[in-house]
Amino acid sequence: TVSITVALMFAVNNVIFNKQLMAFAESMQELKSGLISITIFVSIIVAFVLGYATSFMLKLRKREFGTYLTLGMTRKNILSIFILETMILCVAAILAGILLGVFIYQGLMALITNLMEMEFSFASYSASGLLLTIALVVTVFLLSSITSSLYLNRVSVYHLLHGDRMVEKKVKHPMFWMAIAVLSGIAIVGCCVVFYQTVLNMFQNTDSDQAGFLIFSCFVTLGVALIIFHIGVSKSIVNLLLKNEKFRNRRTNTFILRQLSGKLSTNAVMAGFLSFLIAFAIIGSNVSFMQKTSEKLTLDKNYPFDITANLDPKDPSPISMEQAEQTIQNYSEIERKIPYRYYASQDNTLYRQTKWSGEGYEGLNDTFITESDFNQLCEALGIPTVTLNGTYKIIADIPQVQAYDFSSTQLDLNGKTYCYGGILTDVPMFSYYYFTSIVPDEAVQGLDVELDCMAYDLKQDRYNAEALRQELSYQTTSRNGQYLIERCDYDLKEYGRIQRNSNTAIFIVGALYISIVFVFLAMAILALKTLSSLSDDRQKYRILFRLGTGEQEQNRTLFYQIFCFFLLPFVVPVLLSVPTAQICTKIMEMSGYAGNVSEVVTTTTAIAFVVVAIYVLYFIATYLIAKRNIVHHQQ
Repeated sequence: TVSITVALMFAVNNVIFNKQLMAFAESMQELKSGLISITIFVSIIVAFVLGYATSFMLKLRKREFGTYLTLGMTRKNILSIFILETMILCVAAILAGILLGVFIYQGLMALITNLMEMEFSFASYSASGLLLTIALVVTVFLLSSITSSLYLNRVSVYHLLHGDRMVEKKVKHPMFWMAIAVLSGIAIVGCCVVFYQTVLNMFQNTDSDQAGFLIFSCFVTLGVALIIFHIGVSKSIVNLLLKNEKFRNRRTNTFILRQLSGKLSTNAVMAGFLSFLIAFAIIGSNVSFMQKTSEKLTLDKNYPFDITANLDPKDPSPISMEQAEQTIQNYSEIERKIPYRYYASQDNTLYRQTKWSGEGYEGLNDTFITESDFNQLCEALGIPTVTLNGTYKIIADIPQVQAYDFSSTQLDLNGKTYCYGGILTDVPMFSYYYFTSIVPDEAVQGLDVELDCMAYDLKQDRYNAEALRQELSYQTTSRNGQYLIERCDYDLKEYGRIQRNSNTAIFIVGALYISIVFVFLAMAILALKTLSSLSDDRQKYRILFRLGTGEQEQNRTLFYQIFCFFLLPFVVPVLLSVPTAQICTKIMEMSGYAGNVSEVVTTTTAIAFVVVAIYVLYFIATYLIAKRNIVHHQQ
């Protein structure tokens, strides 16, 4: 586990110092900040993993060090032995981790370049990444050694020799703890329900102001409920099963329950904490891949054309449309141009039906696009056109608009009255309004032009979008006139793609890295906790053997003992995959991507399968090691 963690850290550090990504990050601040954030988090995770491994080694060898002291060795000698062994482990972890990290790095670069839609080539390794990895690992091991040294200097010989002896305390009131577990389980379900309803309210614009607080509260409550749930189960389930005479008298069930009783009770908090880590890993992975799917679909919806010009006739741009076209031609040939306009009334008849009216929304009036302009844009994109027949239709790409009722709202334009003809949510907006309306061509006569627009299709859709956007940008004063801002009246699909892909890449890589480390850490701790009691288990299984239990029955008993211990913190997080998939599916549906919900289900299944595979790997390894050291054979 330590080697895998070092390998992941080596891979991420090399990604950070990759020349191609560093050059890209110079212009993409989000990518640069994301890489730095991952580095910081990596260091914290590595410190925790390596610190735990070192402290485990120390606890496992208390009696050995106590024996050395009674035989006449000085504490200085013991400290030298322990620090030397720790440094040997450090070197071994670095060598094994870097060897494995060499391959993980290439896979990580392939993933990032794929997410960012960049061309992948064999990535070179960075000396800075290597040195940073070594420095971090050595530092963490040194800190762990210093902490252990301080402990060995203070601890008494008696505590070293007898500190691992534990007397199992009988759990009082198991029914009370079972009630606590049931209530915590209800709280977990309640968190899922509240989170689901909060997501619905966010999209439907109901109590959206409290959404952030509710979501944060759900996550905090879920974490606390998971820990309390596992404490309740650990302190009640064994005692309740022991009261079931039929169950406890079956084969070696009493022995298994007695073995689990002390372990589950003393490790109850740990089980809850590990359960939270695994749940966080599963939820984070699902959300990251859902974001990737939705971002890809949103790009085509928000940027229907390669470039879209939005010029305000009331605030003329210093870069005319003709000048902009000449600049665009330097980067990619213009294949097609489609002019269209948006118009604005002096009234807010439609906006009065929504929350976007009143204080804070002064001057926000209804906007319109003509039927002919809208249809020519639809024809260019190959999507169905509309026929109004004397009505008006609303275009909206945000779900909140669907919650408002416009059925009785009439528009009085150019001396005529137009009734509501429906809402379109599956077509591009072609603008950045909350919503706009399609009206017959004659309805806009006499209205002010809000925007002069031009849609461009380019021959080459891959070009230096950052440089082009820079050329099309200019500085202007803010509305209050207090400071200068950079403004660009041209929406570049390629620039949007790069921005979104860089954010998505960092989010997915960060989520996957954290998830992998959390799952491996959880499984490793379970394995270490199981293997730390080998000597005690060996003595108990020797008694079981002398009572006539054969090798096959011992194997079965040990299997169920370890399986139950591993299973406790694992079940609930995997079950949480179901509500996670449902929530992600609902988000996709309400975002207008109902046809892509199958991707969410597939991703959730794949993530659950990977987590189960890691669980099985660690469980089998732990069982085989324990079996070799514990099970007694017939001579």
